[in-house]
This record gives sequence, structure tokens and C-alpha cells, in this order.
Amino acid sequence: MAQRHRGQNRWSRNAWLTGLTLVFASMIVVAESPSGSSAESVSEPLQPETIYVQRLGQPSPHWLILNDPNFLGNMDSKIYLVDADRNHMLGMLAAGGWRNAVEYSPDFSTIYSPETYYARTTRGRRTDVLSVYDVASLSPVDEVEIPAKRGSGAAHRSYSGRSDDGRFVYVFNMTPAMTVTVVDVIARKVTAEIATDGCAMVYPSGDFSFLSLCGNGRIRQTILNGAGELAETRFTDVFFDPQQDPLTEKATRLNTAWYFVSFNGVVHRVQASDTEVNPSERWPLLNGDELAQGWRPGGAQFVASHPRGFLYVGMNQQGPDSHKQPARQIWVMNLNDRSRYRVIDPPAPVTQLAVSQDAQPLLAAASQGPEIYLFDALTGAQKTSLAAPILGAGILQFVDPR
Repeated sequence: MAQRHRGQNRWSRNAWLTGLTLVFASMIVVAESPSGSSAESVSEPLQPETIYVQRLGQPSPHWLILNDPNFLGNMDSKIYLVDADRNHMLGMLAAGGWRNAVEYSPDFSTIYSPETYYARTTRGRRTDVLSVYDVASLSPVDEVEIPAKRGSGAAHRSYSGRSDDGRFVYVFNMTPAMTVTVVDVIARKVTAEIATDGCAMVYPSGDFSFLSLCGNGRIRQTILNGAGELAETRFTDVFFDPQQDPLTEKATRLNTAWYFVSFNGVVHRVQASDTEVNPSERWPLLNGDELAQGWRPGGAQFVASHPRGFLYVGMNQQGPDSHKQPARQIWVMNLNDRSRYRVIDPPAPVTQLAVSQDAQPLLAAASQGPEIYLFDALTGAQKTSLAAPILGAGILQFVDPR
């Protein structure tokens, strides 16, 4: 029994060694085989990809800046640049917290964005900056630290502004004391922080001045000197009643005049330049019957304009004090004879309006959701709609390269 057992062990060991020898031999044969099938199975080495930045071409007046407040995460707001003609997103910028609007150089080569950051994202030391972006590459190239107090409530177009020549950017502050930070974007420095006597917002009025809306029925004009510091202050006489029919802070600029609309739909034209400010005209959008039917202007940014002399006003039918309610219609007013030129019915209520400034203008109207409707601004015909990657739009701005 013992001899047979030893013989079985010797056979098993020899079989194992023989099998192992055959495996190695087959591996050597396969590795050295000159056959075509084995040669073809060898892959070419992967080539490294070339990393590059796609640069944008010449700006179009139909490029649309979509400011996204990111309502579910305000500290991670964004700026989208969209080609409205092609329904194509050109790029995106991350823009810190509490998105409002951007300013840009007259030739649209540079974007200036007031932004807020915290050291721990939602807490910690606050830093406010005016970020400087190169448009061609959509890349940050510089920043100017500004007083950490910029206005950061609901999105308003007039929380910032830019001088007509492109040298100064103005940033509205509220702590709740109201001031305006002046940034020389050519020299990349803050030149002044100017108290505005309780008057709010920024409405540029020339190369060296801006307006602010006052709660006592007047407008304040701030005039700068050549260094970007306070030189002079002007106030208009009282031209609206803040108790009976206050103005909204929404306004649109056409040539050298600002157009404000009151809660009850009265248009106020304010002529302004570096040398004067004059609330020169006013007239009602609505007659008595329309007021009785509940028609009022309303929306987040419900007014826009075009150089052909048209004023676009979002209107709802929800009665007094509905200036924050979305618009069911867009009324196109002829500023030359103050008549209603056209009524546009969007597919759904809209909150934000913007009009391109070219000869074939587009009207963009943002819904309360991700849709932005595009119309021919002259005929009122709907052209298409954009579905943006957002919960709801902030300020819309068409590019106006000069």
C-alpha cells in the first residue's frame, strides 16, 4: 500500500511539471508567432490630446447675456452667453454670490462683473470684487477688490452701471446706508465711495455722472471730476408723488434719456447728461377704463426700449400694487406720438425683458421657469424659445458692441 501511494504521488508530481512546461512553451510560441492575426491585434499607442481654448469671434448684437441667480444656491451664481440666432450657448462664467448684471467695455472685449465671495462659501470673511473677464476666451484676467457692501437683494439691473466712455464702473452699496463705489477699470483701482443721501441705484448719464432715485420724489445726480472723485451734486425738483404713485426702480435708457414707469403706468422721461438732469415729460400708458380693468405694469425687469423710438412694457391685469407680478402682455409704445403700437402675447407670463439694439431687433422675454421667448421686436412675431439650464432667469442683457 505504501509503495502504491508513493507511486501515485510521483505520477501526480510529474504530470504537474509536464503541464506547466507545456503552458510556458505555448506562451513562448504565441509571443514569438509571426502570424498576421497576432500582429494585427497590437494597438497603436494612444496619442495625447491637444489642449486648447476655443476663442469667440466677433460679437453679435443678438448675443444674449443671461444672468442666473441660481435660486437653489445663490452663492454659486452664473453668467451664460448665448447666441440667440442659433439657440447656442457660447460659454459660461462662475460669478460668486447674488448675481445681478454685468457691465462691459464699449467694444465688448471685456466683461466687468461685481461679485461677492465668502471664505467658507456661505460664511466667513466676505470679499467683494469687480472681476475682469476677457470675452474672447471667457477667462478671468484681473479683479479689483471693492468695499464689501454691494447691493445684493433681488436682482436689479441698476445695482451697477458704466460710464458712457467705458472708463468707470459704478457699484451700488447698501448696508443699509447707500453709497456708490467708483472703479476706474482702465487703471484697475477704486477711485471713490460716494454717499448718495439715501437715494438708490445707478443710472449712468454721461462720461462723468450718474443718477440715483430718491424716496422724496426727486432724482440726485452725482458728477465726478477727472480723477473719478466727487465733484458736484445736483437734485431735481420733485416730479413724482412717492405716496400716491411711486416710480419703480426699473428703467430703460434711450439715447440721452431715462424712462421710468410708475406703479399706475405713468411714463416719466428724464433727460440727463454730464451738464444737466431734467424730468422733462410724463404721460400715461393707461386710460381710465384700463386702470379700472386692473391693468398695471409688472415684472422683475418689465421695461426695455429700441432706438427706433419704441418702449416695451410688461403688463398684467392684477390691479394696484402688482408691479412685481409677471406680465401677461407686452405693450409696445411709440415714443414719438405716445400711442400703443402693438400688443404681444407671450405663451406664458414673463418677468424679464430685453431688446437688442440693431436694425433687426430681437425681444427676449423670460418666463418664470427656464424658458426664454424670442420675438421679432418690430412685428411681434414669435421666432423661437430658448430652454436655459436654469430655474428662472435673472437680468437679461443683449450685447451692444460699439
